[in-house]
Amino acid sequence: MAQLLKTIDEYVTNVRKKTTMWIVFNTIYNDVHAFNKKLNPNELNKYLKKEYTDLEEQKNFLDFMSTEFPDTVIEQVFDLASANYLMYPYLGSYVIDTNIGSDVYNALAEKYGDPYQDPVKNNAVLWVIEYEEAQKFHKDREEMVDSEF
Repeated sequence: MAQLLKTIDEYVTNVRKKTTMWIVFNTIYNDVHAFNKKLNPNELNKYLKKEYTDLEEQKNFLDFMSTEFPDTVIEQVFDLASANYLMYPYLGSYVIDTNIGSDVYNALAEKYGDPYQDPVKNNAVLWVIEYEEAQKFHKDREEMVDSEF
């Protein structure tokens, strides 16, 4: 079933309007983008598939946030993907509405690894996107959609 969610770049561009952190639980996405793993031809069909999302780790994150930081807004978002992908599944990721250096940021960086450093495990990776970078990705996506329709 299709979901109407914002992409991370859309959320940052239109809602937060500043550098933003999100967390990805999809192991294949993280392998490719965080660990720079090249997928061989037999693995290409695994890319952007929700069945490679670690639902247990996602639940642990949601439980942690509701217990430790219940006032922090977290929202489901689509991950960064090439603007060539007009449709792809929700991979279980959440944007975290907190500032870099905040108590929430520091607790999550301690628990999952600093998003400005190499990740430690592929089933829960913290990412940071700069506002200007998000704007560029969002503009590219809008232009791609406009050219298709």
